[in-house]
Amino acid sequence: MTRDQSSKWQQVRTVLTGHTRAGLEIDGFDEAVLRDRDEDSGAFAELPDAGGDDGATVEDIEDLLADLQLEGAGLAGCDPEPAVQRARRLDDEIAFLGLTRLVADLTGAAAPPQASAVLALEGDENARLAAYERQRAGAGELVEATWQWLSARRRAAEDGRYWWAEGRLRPLPPCSLRQLAEVSEPVPDLASIAESWARAAGLRDGAAEHNWRWLMLGEQLCQPAAPAVHRLPRLNELLASLVAEARGHGLLPPTHKVKLIRRPGTVPRATPVRMPGYSLLTAPTRVTPATVRQLQRHIAALTEHALRPKHAPLAERWTLDPLRSAGWALLLVHRVHSPELLVRLGLEEHTAVTAARFLAEHERFCRGLSAVDLALDAALRDCRSAEGALDAAADVATRTGLRMAPELLLLRQPRILHRRSHLAAGAWYESVLGALTDRFGSGWAQRDEAWALLLQALTSSDTATGFLGALVAPGRTSHRGGRRLTPVAVAA
Repeated sequence: MTRDQSSKWQQVRTVLTGHTRAGLEIDGFDEAVLRDRDEDSGAFAELPDAGGDDGATVEDIEDLLADLQLEGAGLAGCDPEPAVQRARRLDDEIAFLGLTRLVADLTGAAAPPQASAVLALEGDENARLAAYERQRAGAGELVEATWQWLSARRRAAEDGRYWWAEGRLRPLPPCSLRQLAEVSEPVPDLASIAESWARAAGLRDGAAEHNWRWLMLGEQLCQPAAPAVHRLPRLNELLASLVAEARGHGLLPPTHKVKLIRRPGTVPRATPVRMPGYSLLTAPTRVTPATVRQLQRHIAALTEHALRPKHAPLAERWTLDPLRSAGWALLLVHRVHSPELLVRLGLEEHTAVTAARFLAEHERFCRGLSAVDLALDAALRDCRSAEGALDAAADVATRTGLRMAPELLLLRQPRILHRRSHLAAGAWYESVLGALTDRFGSGWAQRDEAWALLLQALTSSDTATGFLGALVAPGRTSHRGGRRLTPVAVAA
């Protein structure tokens, strides 16, 4: 990083982190408040009196999508009529705009069965085991329904199409579809990583699922048995630093509003409300080393939400290439694997070195879990019952050396597209990294011109292939949804 860049980044960070210990004060961010009506949200205009369904407009449907997302997150929408009820009333308008599948997903009509998304990962092992057994029991009750959902999706995929690629607003880009279908990675031995984490935490059984899930958070770095007392920034400080880093490169304009939802024990998640204009960011109340990586990944998602073309049709704005999204997230996530950047984010130097090592192991572990999902997807092709599916899940799990509940593993299958994207993104990331290194050298991340080119690539193309093409041949015209565009000019 040059002296000018360091000064510029520090100025942005100083503005964003002011008083974050007392409360969240990041420009464009506010805290979610549960109330009957979300009156303080500045992202919505007052809905006009449409005079009945005949007056429904594109803006009304956009408002509906926003309220569906807000209500799905447990917040109040901006219309007194429940969003699910409005969706039924506006069914024809939704179909006309090509949004039927999206609305079905948002209302839960097409959603797969889901177990509790939050596992209470207490520091006490006995409490952790009890929470794990409760979640496993809940998952067991959903096995048959999950199997039926997966079977129905496979039967619906015609002419040799991939079931995980069906039901989208728009088909996957051909090149991305091919890479997602062809991705292959053997199931690795994950027990060695888990056991090394367990030793650092003073645990005897790192292969047990209630333990390795807890160890994935990086809690072993925060234990008294760790080599040194590792200080981690509070959530407000960490979030302000990550946002400052993104805004220092022009990736997350403050005009894109973000509402923060704090939920204990949850995994960070970015949810679009308006693309562009407004997103939700769910985050845990407590920071662990893994939180740094997970938050950065979803900061990457926020940048995609914020940089969607505001005048494009709704179906286009709400359709993202999952390969590009996963690869873009990987590019930014690997930035926080650097001890130098971790220090700038608020970690002490010794903590940053240890955390960087852990985050690299965490990435390998997560890729290994995605490889398990991929292997199970292949094994399920020959299954004819829920019992057979559980047997297949148990067989795949044994290859990792970990003890994994087959019920919980099966419930991950509906999101197999995300797992494929995670694995396929590795090769795409290497190609992007190679293009940046060829053009700007190994220190590309310290060059304003490199970030300007990345921003141009992100805004001028919707696909993973188009993004890479914009890096290799910057300045050429690109295509978005069949319309010829000129790449967005970015000031250095």
